Amino acid sequence: MAFFEIKNLKVNHNAFDGKKRVLDIDNISIEKGTTYGIVGESGQGKTVLALTILKLLQCPPGEIESGEIVLDGVNLLEKGFNYLQKEVRGKKIAMIFQDPMSTLNPVFTVKEQMVEVIRKNRKISEKEAIKEAVKTLETVKLADPGNVLTKYPHELSGGQRQRIIIALALSCGAELMIADEPTRNLDATIQASMLKLLKELQKEYKMTVLFIANNLSLVSAFCDRVGILYGGKIIEQGVTEELVKNPQQEYSKLLIEAANIKKEAKKDNINDDIILKVQNLKKYFKINDPLKKQKGLTLKAVDGVSFDIKKGEVLGIVGESGCGKSTLVNTILKLFEPTEGSVYFEGKNIYEQSKENVRKIRKDIQIVFQDPYWSLNPRLLVKDIISEPIDVHEKIKNNEKLERVNELLKMVGLEKDAAFKYPHEFSGGERQRIAIARSLASQPKIIVLDEPTSSIDVFSQAQILELLQHLKTKFDLTNILISHDLGVVNQMASRIAVMYLGKVVEFGPANEVFKSPKHPYTKALFNSIPDIKKIGIEHLTTLEGNIPSPINPPSGCRFHTRCTSCIEDCKNIEPNVTYLSDNHYVSCLLYSNLGIEHNL
Repeated sequence: MAFFEIKNLKVNHNAFDGKKRVLDIDNISIEKGTTYGIVGESGQGKTVLALTILKLLQCPPGEIESGEIVLDGVNLLEKGFNYLQKEVRGKKIAMIFQDPMSTLNPVFTVKEQMVEVIRKNRKISEKEAIKEAVKTLETVKLADPGNVLTKYPHELSGGQRQRIIIALALSCGAELMIADEPTRNLDATIQASMLKLLKELQKEYKMTVLFIANNLSLVSAFCDRVGILYGGKIIEQGVTEELVKNPQQEYSKLLIEAANIKKEAKKDNINDDIILKVQNLKKYFKINDPLKKQKGLTLKAVDGVSFDIKKGEVLGIVGESGCGKSTLVNTILKLFEPTEGSVYFEGKNIYEQSKENVRKIRKDIQIVFQDPYWSLNPRLLVKDIISEPIDVHEKIKNNEKLERVNELLKMVGLEKDAAFKYPHEFSGGERQRIAIARSLASQPKIIVLDEPTSSIDVFSQAQILELLQHLKTKFDLTNILISHDLGVVNQMASRIAVMYLGKVVEFGPANEVFKSPKHPYTKALFNSIPDIKKIGIEHLTTLEGNIPSPINPPSGCRFHTRCTSCIEDCKNIEPNVTYLSDNHYVSCLLYSNLGIEHNL
């Protein structure tokens, strides 16, 4: 008998328009110590399945009509709330949820939440629980875990929050781990490290893993067996390598194709006019560390960044979570006050402008945030959400405003009746379209795209990227694209800036950087991308070592503590910028004799 098995499971959803079957699974069988992957796009029932296993599904409107969910010989569907709470949740089954912001409590610090979970499951003192929490955060490669424990969820990046969720799940010591899109918000290097870490823990503790994803390339690297979920049914399942090489169902073939596309960077219609110029930009934060009882520390989030953007191009900014990508953009927009440096928009220094002029500049520079679920006000109708920028920057009549909103909805591929709905009535991809429509409302010249596809499935992702490219051409837009998905950056960006610990370590044309990356960090980023053609975790290349703390960055080259090409000088000498061609530079001592050095 298998360690975990699902038999004849039928789950319905009751709504005003009748009963709808959302899950109809004949059989899923997972042997102890193995990994089973479930793959499908959004809306196919993956998360409903995970919630049903733990009996966390909201009933009503959900309804478990029939079936068995058997864990180590025990049918969980026959057990009551108290048994599941005391014997199963946390102790036998732990879950890594896909959205860390809705999982973590916003009013408690990380320490309070981790200590509560650890003490409840391990019956140890608070002092021991804090030590265990620090140890677990180190396990998931979070820099400066003592400082992270003192933070509230909103003070951390998306990748940092996701690692805390993984740490919480690992701290329970469960036999079955349900991982629901556990690496969705993580960059390529941490994603690879996390998959390897989960695989190591699985082998060490003989843990069984149910891995849920919309990206088949992740499953091919991590899972022993895979099931394709479509319309609530497992339409195909088998050994991962066999299914990837010889899929039978048309939907399975589409998933493989989506993971296998080699994306080429497109050339933009750009000219030599510089629309935005950043010079030696720095943003330091003064912080305290209550755990270490240290005050007045300086966190160097952005430390001397310089570049320019030409009108009509897409600049991609890539780097690991916490490297300063979002802080850089927020400082450029003067949402954060800069510590030092200048930003010129169409020749005018933004930091020397009056509040009124800065407001006018923001009309020309809009932003699409990473997670549309959190960036759209749930209490406002879509028409009011999209018209917010119009209300701020223009004075027009309500009927003209609604007409503009309808035009914007049409542009992003949504129906007119969407204007009178609320955000929760849309899928993730549709919500992102609403966020894009809002960013276009003020008729901007630059749109900042902060991880625009990280929270949507592979099919919706392709549609959103196609939409963004269409709108860019139609309105002659300039884009700044922040992403940890290097495939997305390669598809959209004309030039790429690679950031590490607050600094740009490589900058150049997208095709050139992707075909021939120079900086050891850039190479490590590209090598950590899963390839669906390579089955097994051993093919994933990881970047070893923790990201150093920006409070106390390493001397010399900041990357030297993790660099396999490090020489002795790297530990003491901070590299200047070396131009390898007219438009491609790198900050690395290995190239200091191959080009002309510039101090930016």
